[in-house]
Amino acid sequence: MAARVRKAVFVAGAAAIAFAVFLLVLRFSPYPALRAFLSRPVSSRIYDAHGTLLQVTAVADGVRREFVPLDQIPLSVRRAFIAAEDRRFYEHHGIDWGAVARAAAQNVGAGRTVSGASTMTMQLARIMRPARRRTLLGKVCEAFDALRLEARLGKDEILELYLNNVPFGFNTEGVASAARAFFGVPLDELDEVQAACLAVIPRRPVRYSPLADPEACARAAFELCPDGNHTIDDFLAATAAARSFAYPYEMPHFVRWLSAQERSPVGRCADVQTTADAALQHLAEDMLARAVARHADNRLTNGAVLVCDTQSGAILAWAGSADFWDDAHNGQVDGVLAARQPGSSMKPFLYALALEHGFAPSSVLPDVPQEFGFERLYVPQNFNNRYNGPVRLRVALASSLNVPAVFLLHELGLPSYLAVLSALRFDSLASANPGLGLALGNAAVSLFELTQAFSVFARDGLFVPLYALADGETARAERVYDENTARIICDMLSDRDARAMGFGYTQTFVTPFPSMFKTGTANQYQNITALGATPQYTVGVWMGNFSGETVVGKTGSSVPAKIAHDLLVRLQGRSGKAFAQPAQYRKERVCALSGMKRGAFCPGTVREYVAVGDELAECDWHTAHGTVYPPEYAAWFRLKDRSGSVDARDAPLAIVSPRSGSRFYYDESVPPDRQNIAVEAVGGSADTAAFLVDGQPFVQVARPFVAHVPLVRGVHTVTVRCGGEQADITIDVR
Repeated sequence: MAARVRKAVFVAGAAAIAFAVFLLVLRFSPYPALRAFLSRPVSSRIYDAHGTLLQVTAVADGVRREFVPLDQIPLSVRRAFIAAEDRRFYEHHGIDWGAVARAAAQNVGAGRTVSGASTMTMQLARIMRPARRRTLLGKVCEAFDALRLEARLGKDEILELYLNNVPFGFNTEGVASAARAFFGVPLDELDEVQAACLAVIPRRPVRYSPLADPEACARAAFELCPDGNHTIDDFLAATAAARSFAYPYEMPHFVRWLSAQERSPVGRCADVQTTADAALQHLAEDMLARAVARHADNRLTNGAVLVCDTQSGAILAWAGSADFWDDAHNGQVDGVLAARQPGSSMKPFLYALALEHGFAPSSVLPDVPQEFGFERLYVPQNFNNRYNGPVRLRVALASSLNVPAVFLLHELGLPSYLAVLSALRFDSLASANPGLGLALGNAAVSLFELTQAFSVFARDGLFVPLYALADGETARAERVYDENTARIICDMLSDRDARAMGFGYTQTFVTPFPSMFKTGTANQYQNITALGATPQYTVGVWMGNFSGETVVGKTGSSVPAKIAHDLLVRLQGRSGKAFAQPAQYRKERVCALSGMKRGAFCPGTVREYVAVGDELAECDWHTAHGTVYPPEYAAWFRLKDRSGSVDARDAPLAIVSPRSGSRFYYDESVPPDRQNIAVEAVGGSADTAAFLVDGQPFVQVARPFVAHVPLVRGVHTVTVRCGGEQADITIDVR
């Protein structure tokens, strides 16, 4: 007897140990399928800042799989699925042995499979590994996986996973997406009858879809709920009224960009609230489409608009093209992100750098014929092919003159400018080698980069990256420009009078509130850009052709500028905050021509910012005998009849053209007597100058000092002597 007891105890102990080991295996054995399943992507419901649904994104192969926490799934839906699929769900541990026995008996009696015994836990296991074949071994594996799920997860966790992943066919998974797909309503708006109808669809999606066969769906659902609370007519009415949901597809370029961002919540979070404004988006899209339609005859086929909150950097509207579905004009290309040459839109960043490197708002820049470079000469021209002589820095920027901009970049140095552009996050320029043409926007950047950088001025020189998530962390502001510099740029770009030289007094840039604008064109009007900003909002607009075709005729930057203007007006109405004034500057009357302190003979003056502590010299350009220009304006002065004179004697002798080290090429097809180099010198203390070539006298000329030296192959030294001064250059003729 004792031996039997000991044997029984041993067997019981062994069984207990075996069961414990089995439980440990269930609980802790590797289960990579579960880990992968828990991290699978979900459809994101993307909303604007006001709760308007922009999109419900699709996961792989166009399937929509929305996730809803269990406590937000209506109780009627939970009960309907438990009744339809697993009535003893909360009573078993993954396998319903009673259902297994019943199904086995029914199947043996019928001689074929007429009933199944899969619990919802087993169905979830099959969803997790759908490639498994429907064999006896496969069912055993499903049962084992169901036990593993029950050992690892609570019942509510399993139910939540099941309801959010159960397939309904028709590219629909989960009850939230199914509610939209079959009844056109959010999940929380389903009634009990609709919930019951939804619960039968996974059994036979094609047969029981209320959209395909409403009567079959209704009768199957009625059989599921014979509680007397609802009649068959209730179910028939519900399925007859079923309708599919028209998924919105708002802001497609914006959502695509957001999805591609590092740590993007799209595909990982069920609900994503953005900073966008759907109403503003529709307005921007409409304005852009109308503008493109108006200028179709000019072969202007596309455009893009980006709007952000100036102070926070929140993205409010993003239209990547005039029509996303216009395949003929590459509508799915994102014009906000596409790199295009911005033209003069880049100039404010250069002028701000100049203000921080010794130039002043009243500094005079030479808008005269100039040559830059050596072996490869760069000779910039203004958009109107005219030269304006001495131009104050304010006017040069506001009127978007080209030559002064290139002069500034030459003086400041390309590395310094590239460094500040890097701080402004012009990542498109990271590997660019643009040369001095960068002053005129000859290197491609995106509208996103332009708009993001342009907002820095109305933010007192602080750079803040643009962002799109309403609950995202706002990046720390980084100072790029001194606040006084930023405020002066705002003042210059909102100055109607300073803009008049280049654009006249056009109403395109006039708003009922303080605003600033900068425009640019490039590639024969293939790319037209406009930037507009107030302390509240910043707008960037690009128009042109993705195909690379040039625009027919000069539509001008006023086309995108009008969109920027109109958007700002619609955003702000009739009022708006003024730009802040630079605290470390005072206003003073200066000569409109020389930028110096007004003198007794200055015919025109303007009020200009002067740094506190600086004292301007009195204007000596205007005298009792007329206007006297500095010697560097001699070539410009001779271009046409002008009043006044050029002060040539007070400056040191210098050869201004060509630059020493320049390289020229002899052309065999041109007669030798028609090939020469114009050498020009300025300054000097005498009225005549002698030109020497390789030490040999060549010619003596009176002012202006210009000599045409014959083109002869070889390296040559050209010398100019005037009074007791001498200047030399070396040229290479090949």
